[in-house]
Amino acid sequence: MTASPLRRCCLGLLCFCLSLSLPPGTLAQDIDVPSVTDTYALEDVRVVQAPGQVIESATVVVRDGVIEAVGSNVDVPYDARRVEDDSLVVYAGFIDGLSHAGVDTPDPEDDQEADDPSDPPRDVAGIQPDRSVTSMLTPDDSDLEDLRKAGFTAAHVVPEGQMLPGAGAYVLYGGDTSDDMVLEADATLFAQIAGSDNFVYPSTDMAVIAQLRQLYREAERRQSLETDYEQNPTGQPRPPRDPAHSAFFPVIDGQTPLAFYADSAVDIHRVLDLQRELGFSLVLAGLKDGFRTMDVLQQSDAPFFLTLDLPDKPESAVEDTTLADTADAPATHYDSDFRTASYEDVSDEAENLQLRHLMEHQKYLEAAATLDEADLSFGFTTREADGGDIPEHLRTMVENGLSEETALAALTTRPASFLDLDDQLGTVEEGKMANLVVTDGPYFDADTEVKRVFVNGRQYDYTGDAAEGEITGDVSKVLGTWSFTLETPGGELGGTLTLEGDESGLEGTITIQGEEQDLESISFDGSRLSFRVPSSQGPSFSVSVTVKGDTFEGTATAQGESLNISGERTSRPDRR
Repeated sequence: MTASPLRRCCLGLLCFCLSLSLPPGTLAQDIDVPSVTDTYALEDVRVVQAPGQVIESATVVVRDGVIEAVGSNVDVPYDARRVEDDSLVVYAGFIDGLSHAGVDTPDPEDDQEADDPSDPPRDVAGIQPDRSVTSMLTPDDSDLEDLRKAGFTAAHVVPEGQMLPGAGAYVLYGGDTSDDMVLEADATLFAQIAGSDNFVYPSTDMAVIAQLRQLYREAERRQSLETDYEQNPTGQPRPPRDPAHSAFFPVIDGQTPLAFYADSAVDIHRVLDLQRELGFSLVLAGLKDGFRTMDVLQQSDAPFFLTLDLPDKPESAVEDTTLADTADAPATHYDSDFRTASYEDVSDEAENLQLRHLMEHQKYLEAAATLDEADLSFGFTTREADGGDIPEHLRTMVENGLSEETALAALTTRPASFLDLDDQLGTVEEGKMANLVVTDGPYFDADTEVKRVFVNGRQYDYTGDAAEGEITGDVSKVLGTWSFTLETPGGELGGTLTLEGDESGLEGTITIQGEEQDLESISFDGSRLSFRVPSSQGPSFSVSVTVKGDTFEGTATAQGESLNISGERTSRPDRR
């Protein structure tokens, strides 16, 4: 196993010894070391066990990747790392219905060409159902970090490509290796109506559908031949095997669903028509135009995953802003019968067109509420969405008619059920996998931030991600010299921290084992002190602590992994 960044720190350049996997004074080596503890206690937190099920002032105990206890009268184990802060809320980790996050797709061969464009090699044509996404997973992908910060801890991840990129898997959004990430390999076969970009067949939407139909029927026939041979091989030639056809066998048997991504109304109709014709189990994600296809969606029993990618608001040419500032204003003022009488009416025509654009934009913002009002159960997909925009997009959906309870269900219990993972994920219950989201308030509030995320019991600490260099509190509470202790796998490590400055800004240094390092991005809000320790030979480290009088407690974090740190002020500027 490759050691994680926190376990490769070296004292030489003061990488803050955060994951001091080695004794003080020893250069870091790529070796595996135990964590200080795999047990955490989230104390005095509000626990949203499931949508509509809340426990106030509870404790959640996590041990060895499992939720050991949840409740108001839970004893904290002696070896637990205690997590306490004001107004923390704990949710089940969010589940991504379809994503490419963490996927490193192999580069195509440079000499990919087809002698006959009407009959190209399958990989050139985008027909690669025998590939598996599990061989493409990379745990250090930046997209995973962005999605964790939005609250996502697990996903249905599929490979990238054209019409048949390969098999998808259910994975965790965390771990040191790709093997750590996999919950269930080859859980789906992924398809999309996306023609080849090599100017070979199939390059059009209709050609893709025809090719999918042909492959499916050929796979049915080949499976029948193989079954006949297995039952009575005597006197029969052994049927030739084809990996592309064999990849369809679990789909034909009903063991594996065919997962499609379809955004446009036309593609949604095409996929549902193909399912009715061939009879496969379906998972349907995308649905950006789903509000235009309510009739056919209501006739389907497939699990749906609605995109979290919302369109930008169109630039408006409407001079009277009162016509565009509210959701219903464009529809009220738009004139569907407007006709341009002369060149003098061109500006009025442009304004009327902009009102129509605003009306169409509003339909996308209300799409989640529209599906919910039609009693269509759905989860969410982050494909095409920027991880940093997701919390805002979810709030936008809530502001436009989707209830918070339904939104939370679409992030937790529904996808867990759709993907048959509800015995492991989706709720905060004893015995479930410790996939948790810890926020500093209700998730859908505009000023709420994700502070910690647990993936299979592993903590990713984002408490130090506050605004960098922002001073909003009384700096006299932190000025001076502090001695601190860092808990590491190699034992306790001591050092000193010195801070000086005023309300216009703070600067300081940290010293460990006689080595001094300047601090960066120091923030203080009156109780929370945060700063970063840069490094030229490894990841930078962030520290976030809560100051109470002349003591502080908190965590030191590198790339999501954290260790406990505590300190005591030994001198003030006026007591030298």
